[in-house]
Amino acid sequence: MDFLTGLARAEQQVASFDSRRVIESPLTDIAVAVVLSGTAFVAAMFADYDSIARGVPLLVTALLATAPQAVRRDRPWASAALVLFGSAGAAVCGAVHSPVLVLTIGVSVVLSYYTVLRRLGRWSAWLVAACVSGASVLLFLDTSRSGLVLLMVIVGVAVTTALIADMRRSRTEVREVRADNLETLRKQAAMAERARIAREMHDIVAHSVSMIAVQAETAPYTLKDLDDQTKREFADIASSARNTLTEMRRLLGVLRADVTSAPETAPQPGLALLPELVEHHDGEVDLDVVGEEVTVPHAVDVSAYRIVQEALTNARIHAPGARVSIELTYRPALLVLRITDDGPGPSGDTENGHGLVGMRERALALGGWFEAGPGPAGGFLIHAGLPLE
Repeated sequence: MDFLTGLARAEQQVASFDSRRVIESPLTDIAVAVVLSGTAFVAAMFADYDSIARGVPLLVTALLATAPQAVRRDRPWASAALVLFGSAGAAVCGAVHSPVLVLTIGVSVVLSYYTVLRRLGRWSAWLVAACVSGASVLLFLDTSRSGLVLLMVIVGVAVTTALIADMRRSRTEVREVRADNLETLRKQAAMAERARIAREMHDIVAHSVSMIAVQAETAPYTLKDLDDQTKREFADIASSARNTLTEMRRLLGVLRADVTSAPETAPQPGLALLPELVEHHDGEVDLDVVGEEVTVPHAVDVSAYRIVQEALTNARIHAPGARVSIELTYRPALLVLRITDDGPGPSGDTENGHGLVGMRERALALGGWFEAGPGPAGGFLIHAGLPLE
């Protein structure tokens, strides 16, 4: 792996870093609770109070106003109630004489307030913000200039926090809609790929059934000394074969989605055309065959070719210029495909790629298995097994 490939992979890892997981982690909440509680404890210990009888309640209420942050997301309402109760108790016990303690408890109150707003609906959240602002106005409107400053701070924090919660709620809604759309697109891609597989399987089976019908119809003319009973049986075989073709066409019409029609007898590519496919790929490709080559079922032949074709297409789009290695392993009852490249590796959710959906559908339709993701030495790996029996 050269320097540019490593740099591209590092950039993708940084871009895919989800800070939201870190922020919303329970360990983060515990860390916040520890920091706030420790700060409140130190501030309460050095606060200016008249007696031990006044200092102990201040210490207890200060910890009660900050420690519940450890369960802020799991128990938002209970945590908010404890924080408010502790804040009121700390205010009564003289917390206002310690600016550090006031700031620490204020941060705890804002965090609990924000968490509660996130759990409410949009209009309910703004109603709570309006109630908090109105209550603050009633409490501090007739106070001194410092009280008016405090009123402005409280109202500003209440409205700003409600606005931030509303923005986060909107982002969450957009993210959910986008996820639903991606899931819908993935299902549509899977349905389209199943329709394509159905068309290919129809062509394969239709050819065989057509040969049965033709041989059954011509047998009475090519074989001598057939009695009437045998001729009738051949006629029944030919009739059953034609009926089977008719039913297959009807079934295909039910399974087929909005895909482009193709002639029913269109030839399907197979593993024999892999060298030609590799030759037309824009980049270096290594093709290795392990084990003794055997004749594989037509369905496996077509599916294996399509999987390799789609893998090369993905490499050309997502890792241009990367070297691709294709390994076909013939086992007694299994054909294993292993396709790797030395590109930057997956850049997002590998489960939602339409090409990967198609490859997975093909493998599973044959009773096989399919895996896709980062390669053991970097790059991207596609690993599939197709049963030969």
